[in-house]
Amino acid sequence: MSGLEQPNTSYVIISGDNMDALTSVLWSKEYNILPVKGYYEGVFEDSVMAFKQMDNDDLRRDVIMLLDHYNQKSAIIKYLGETEPKKIFFNGEERPMEVVMFNTDSKNKSYLHNGISFSFVEKTRYWIPNKKEELSVGMIVEYMNNNKWYQKKIHNLDDEWDKMLGLLSKYKKLRVEML
Repeated sequence: MSGLEQPNTSYVIISGDNMDALTSVLWSKEYNILPVKGYYEGVFEDSVMAFKQMDNDDLRRDVIMLLDHYNQKSAIIKYLGETEPKKIFFNGEERPMEVVMFNTDSKNKSYLHNGISFSFVEKTRYWIPNKKEELSVGMIVEYMNNNKWYQKKIHNLDDEWDKMLGLLSKYKKLRVEML
């Protein structure tokens, strides 16, 4: 099970209560299906990894239809041409994920296939402030220094913006975690 982040692949990983019916729909839409086991909090569940060469918009529509029809909250989707998979929800919202091979954190759902274990964990997302007004006292920001990110709590916005934060923002070396 390799290539989960390769740009030349697209796939969906989905679980459900009625896997026979879900798999039948995928077969009828000519997906290739690979059975995988999901494991979360001590419980195994049936899941499938489905893939086929198709347009990303069509893949997205198929996954949202499956989530809606089979009352599932989310699935993992990876689009052709992209390197990071996403968690897609029944309402169409997507969150970037990263692949963790041989996961040992029990808080993450793991997938198992032929002795290989992999998980998807949500990536931290950031936004870059452009103006002082977008920041406030007490906010935690991160700034880059010597190619490493450091956290800083804002105590005096006016002074800190004038002395450091404004310049860091100008050169895109200041970010704030999205909550």
